[in-house]
Amino acid sequence: MTNMQHYWPLVLEHLKTRISTSTFQAWFSRVKFINVINQGRKIVLGVPSNFNKHYIEGKFQKELREAINKYYPKVIHTEIKIIELPKSQQKPIQDSLNLKKNEEKTSSSLDKPEDIKHISSYLPRRNLNNLNPKYTFDNFVVTRSNEFITNVAQGVIEELGTLYNPLFIHSPVGLGKTHLLQAMGHKVLEKDPSLNIKYLPSETFFNQFYLALKKKEMEEFRQYYRDVDLLLIDDIQFITGKDAFQTVFFHVFNELHQMNKQIIITSDKPAKELIGVEERLVSRFEWGMVADMPKPDKEDRLTILKDKVERMKLILTNQQIDLIAAKVDTNIREMEGVLNMIKARVRLNPGHDFTDKQLITILKPYQNKNEFNTNRKAKTPDSIMDTICHLFSLKKTDLLGSGRQKNLSLARQLTFWFYKNELDLSYPSIGKMIGGRDHTTVMHGSKKIDKLIKDEDERVLEKIKLTREILQEN
Repeated sequence: MTNMQHYWPLVLEHLKTRISTSTFQAWFSRVKFINVINQGRKIVLGVPSNFNKHYIEGKFQKELREAINKYYPKVIHTEIKIIELPKSQQKPIQDSLNLKKNEEKTSSSLDKPEDIKHISSYLPRRNLNNLNPKYTFDNFVVTRSNEFITNVAQGVIEELGTLYNPLFIHSPVGLGKTHLLQAMGHKVLEKDPSLNIKYLPSETFFNQFYLALKKKEMEEFRQYYRDVDLLLIDDIQFITGKDAFQTVFFHVFNELHQMNKQIIITSDKPAKELIGVEERLVSRFEWGMVADMPKPDKEDRLTILKDKVERMKLILTNQQIDLIAAKVDTNIREMEGVLNMIKARVRLNPGHDFTDKQLITILKPYQNKNEFNTNRKAKTPDSIMDTICHLFSLKKTDLLGSGRQKNLSLARQLTFWFYKNELDLSYPSIGKMIGGRDHTTVMHGSKKIDKLIKDEDERVLEKIKLTREILQEN
């Protein structure tokens, strides 16, 4: 018996003082100590069946963790593996389970193996992490603008669950959040392939929740995510207005955090600016580390472009690369789009050099983009509503009220439109913020403004222009 294994019988003895004899016999009498790894931070146990594993994790997680920490104080992760026992030992296990027959009849659907198998139709198997193989640190370009967050990410990988938990990364779209998020997942998996890692956009997370709710399998849904060692949630801003989902996510977050399981979240805005997200969730997002990924300056864009040009095997002059970096200053994704267009042109004309004239044609849509971007300075719901009320000579109470005068309706529809297009808020969350309106009313009003813009309605275009100018001045 190894030194670490020597303490396992003491863990079992402690468990016997916390649960009944029949419960212990049914679920813990065949639990085997396998090893303690990762410098004493992780204990690996073995059980005879998936049923046994899910029942322990679902019903006795607290008792098991307390007993383990009493004799293995450094352990922060517990992994339960399925091990096959000799047939001679299988009947005693079934005999033990019979002691709990009455409990099983009244327990939730989590206790039934067929239900656990059933939910796999919309919840991926344990070994499916959804990580994109192209998003790794090998092709993540470190620049001055993202050096800080990259160092933070490396620290989190080294001290998973204990250094910064959660890690909340925010930046405007197209600056590499998704790449960094998945690169962290790949690196953790490389260090310890046994870890259960799940990457998913928040919309996918919500869709899974919706199916679980529809099938009345919420306990199974929560149990599934309790088993995750590293949860990577992309674009958390899309949970705005989804109150029922936020409540469930709040509990999943708490359960993972209490078990020192790492949570990493990305967003297109800081946690405090997530309008329509419960305050208690925002507070938890800020528990660990909130870090931004700043927009790269021209020097950083040149570094990124040169790396991508080399990887794509493109032949461009330094002047051409410099021109792209100067004109495409919005985000990395758009720079990649330009390089892809260049690559397509080169393929259509094999054996010919890519000319400056061709590049100027590709960059034409970016000539006046800087002027447009200045109008997209950071705005808030209050500043937008105040500005529109000022332009229409209205009070906030008028806008939030039920009046339907033509002037008032147009002002309200413009507010819907600005909240949707400038702040990227969901229709339900906009409805709540503007007098508790139904999301279909908001959608109809916003789309009506889209139509008026398309029809070049002078009054609407003028109001939009003036609203942007006032917001920019402030």
